[in-house]
Amino acid sequence: MKDLTEKDFDKTIKSKKLSVIDFFATWCMPCRMLKPILEKVEQNVKDANFYSLDIDENDEIAKRYRVFSVPTVICFMNGEIVDSLVGLSSYDEVIDFVNRCKG
Repeated sequence: MKDLTEKDFDKTIKSKKLSVIDFFATWCMPCRMLKPILEKVEQNVKDANFYSLDIDENDEIAKRYRVFSVPTVICFMNGEIVDSLVGLSSYDEVIDFVNRCKG
């Protein structure tokens, strides 16, 4: 998973390829638990890009997308939100979510 910042966020989400973005905070225990799950999903899903965005370092982006709870995973394609997933989820839940986002 690549780290995103406010600088490269808008360009990233405009991709025609699905962008799966993990909005997290370093102090958040469920976020830490979700990260290895997302990394495993990333290894098994080849037609999407996976990113992480620290909400404390990029608070304007978090506010723009109304991320009030972490972890929150949002799928973007062509600059639009496809779907979002809030809270700690299992591997099966996350892979189902990403597959739904792909359509």
